[in-house]
Amino acid sequence: MENNTPFFTVITASYNSGKTIADTISSVLNQSFTDFEFIIVDGKSSDNTMEIVKSFAPHFQEKNITFKFVSEKDRGIYDAWNKGIKLSQGTWISFLGSDDEYLPNALERYFFHLKQAPDCNYISSQVELTNTKKEVLNVIGKAFVWEKVVRNMEIAQVGSFHHKQLFENVGLFNDHYKIVGDLEFYIRCKPHIKPAYFEEITAKMLNEGVSNQIYKALKEALDVKLKHKSSSALVAYFDFTTIFLKCHYNKLTKKK
Repeated sequence: MENNTPFFTVITASYNSGKTIADTISSVLNQSFTDFEFIIVDGKSSDNTMEIVKSFAPHFQEKNITFKFVSEKDRGIYDAWNKGIKLSQGTWISFLGSDDEYLPNALERYFFHLKQAPDCNYISSQVELTNTKKEVLNVIGKAFVWEKVVRNMEIAQVGSFHHKQLFENVGLFNDHYKIVGDLEFYIRCKPHIKPAYFEEITAKMLNEGVSNQIYKALKEALDVKLKHKSSSALVAYFDFTTIFLKCHYNKLTKKK
């Protein structure tokens, strides 16, 4: 790219991710499309996470791919994402979990579809939810429709890329929130976002992350919706109750 600016920036926040992060890094390193940079923001892990991260540095150097990493205490995942955004040089920015993986042609597919949608500033795809055995549990990720994102977060965050201009217009993530800071960001995006979508699977997401703390996530989401008045209070409480009861019912039926 002109001025050596990478087309993509992939940001991974990590903390004590020694069991999974090697697969995450490998999935980025082995992309067929190589015009990107990779940034890992670690929260001062106490396990072998950073040893693993540093061991990959020569492999990125061999491929002439920019690989940045930092390890310091932070205020949670959204603080880490914000640090990554500030370090980023890419035009398009994504957030890949430290226990998630891209498919080998993921960035190539994003590049192709972005060329078909030159006016968009956000693009998403589909993602496979997996368990620790990497067995596929479900496929998630629908087109970005603001009202549906606010109510049910139907997009796949792991399958999303954001134009850097979107952050310049909307601001960074609010790190006051520990689980649904991305929802709060998308609520603020309403006047600015120009979404695109393609129905292809680009990543695998482990279904055991922080967002699976169901009650805390729903409570934070409720607080966000009420604060921003993104929907009526009645609708916000209705969504909170119905989703919580549905999740609770699913847990009970699994135990039988």
